[in-house]
Amino acid sequence: MSTIKEILLLGDGTAIKDSLTTTKKKFRKPFSETEAEYDPYRHAVMDPLKRKKKKVMVATGKRDENGNEIKKAKYVEVCRIAVPIQRLIVERTAGFLLGKPVTYDLSLRADVEPTKEQQKLYDDVLTIFDKNKMKYFDKKLARAVFREREAAELWYFVPDENGHPTDEMRVQLLSPSRGDTLLPHFDDYGRMDGFGRAYKTVDYKGDTTHHFDVYAGLYVYRFATDKNGQFYHPIGEPVAHGFDRAPIIYYRQEETEWEGVQPVCDRVDTLLSNWGDTNDYFGSPSYFFKGTLKGFAEKGEQGKVYQGDGDKADMKVLSWDSSPESVTGELSNLLNIAFSYTQTPDLSFKSMKEIGSNTSGVSIRLMFTDPFMKADDKIELFGECFERRFNVVKGGVGQAQGLSESLVESVRVEPKFEPYLPKNEVEELQMITSSTGGKPTMSQAEGVRRNPLIKNPEAVMKEIKQEKADALKEQQTILSTGASYDE
Repeated sequence: MSTIKEILLLGDGTAIKDSLTTTKKKFRKPFSETEAEYDPYRHAVMDPLKRKKKKVMVATGKRDENGNEIKKAKYVEVCRIAVPIQRLIVERTAGFLLGKPVTYDLSLRADVEPTKEQQKLYDDVLTIFDKNKMKYFDKKLARAVFREREAAELWYFVPDENGHPTDEMRVQLLSPSRGDTLLPHFDDYGRMDGFGRAYKTVDYKGDTTHHFDVYAGLYVYRFATDKNGQFYHPIGEPVAHGFDRAPIIYYRQEETEWEGVQPVCDRVDTLLSNWGDTNDYFGSPSYFFKGTLKGFAEKGEQGKVYQGDGDKADMKVLSWDSSPESVTGELSNLLNIAFSYTQTPDLSFKSMKEIGSNTSGVSIRLMFTDPFMKADDKIELFGECFERRFNVVKGGVGQAQGLSESLVESVRVEPKFEPYLPKNEVEELQMITSSTGGKPTMSQAEGVRRNPLIKNPEAVMKEIKQEKADALKEQQTILSTGASYDE
């Protein structure tokens, strides 16, 4: 395989882009197809070509030359119900993985304290994460990966008015749904040695320019199309991006979160839509009349009477002989399959109501074993990439501050994930109290701070102290005067 340096020697932006496109590993399904699965308004049941309108023959009130009634075809709209199961699976997977913000622990030996320089570099990186609100960015990133199968984060130094980079570092989320074409390049050992990004911009006149950037080593190579929008031409010389490595972290998984149960999701849509059609036809009373109907009751009329002409006139109400238990049973099984085989918990109101409030902490942990195992699998991808993120930002800080390479390399971290888990806090407190022999495990001040009914804990603590002081003073007064409460 050609290296990224060999590809860049082609010089022509169009040839470089074509080469990176050719070497990129393809997904089993195209992006347009998975996006249609994700968007309920683009599901198969919403497509008139796949779920066609119902054809019925209606009378025209005319007869042919033989006296036969002439009928014409009429197409009636059918019921279309699309359930966003795919979206729910993505949201809950991201929620369980990143229910609590990721932390970064210094991975020095337990018997080694970080130096002042190491601690400062570590703190500077965390400050940059905090300014970029990474706890929110991470959830957006996870949703993009689970939905689109790939995404990337691009770190850069914010330019000033003249286009020169400043010390302010920012991050940008890249993904296909945001208009980015992601073209990573890997060497023969599977290491990413370059990254291409194709995107377009629109100026205030409405003119569109197609851009193509390639990050390789310490430089970024920029290309853009001409007015005809056909060929990519270089924009100036390669520019140093300010980091000690390509400031790109690329995330990829081979399938969407719902790909394994997509046929099940399609069946749920079809089943509910067919059920809706049935209700439209049979939900309201329908009548079969034999003979001639002389009169029909008015809407809302009390004591309705229908009159037929002749002794053989007969009228019957059309209705189901039994309720559609088979439909509800199949629907329940399909939803169970969709959630079970994607390791997604069913947190619907109905399910939570059935569980009740008597669930123990052990039972809760057992119930959420599957999503926990799924989150642990996701940590394989996100843990490695989050560690690379720290190293990228750390390298940028080192370059900006002129730090030595040995110092920058000595600061290493390990991302810590804490997947979401509901807790039975009453049970936990009872267990702690029992294990300490009934001795207090929390100060009164901490208890006041944790009280959800108190808005100003510090003011309440002052009031409590004042009340204790007043009570003590009153007791001392009573003892000194020999008074009692009985007097």
